[in-house]
Amino acid sequence: MLKLISASVTKESTLTVGGYEYRVVYTIVNGVISLISCSIRQEVNSVPNEVGNIRKENGQVNLFLRDSEDYIAHAEQFKAIVGEIEKEVQPIEG
Repeated sequence: MLKLISASVTKESTLTVGGYEYRVVYTIVNGVISLISCSIRQEVNSVPNEVGNIRKENGQVNLFLRDSEDYIAHAEQFKAIVGEIEKEVQPIEG
């Protein structure tokens, strides 16, 4: 019988809230989230424009937004997204 020693999964998801699309890509390696990247987009005149990006990697969160954006609202939405992702992750038993 084969014994699993390593597993990597990359998933891509979207969420639309309040006129913004949060495009999320995250990678799970051996049951541990290694990266969550979130591109924040808003349509202006039917053209999608990136207004920011938030990443969580190695225990750090980096947020890059246009200064005209409500960074607290985007950070709170990202926190909710991270919480949803963390609920789905199952660690691999060794």
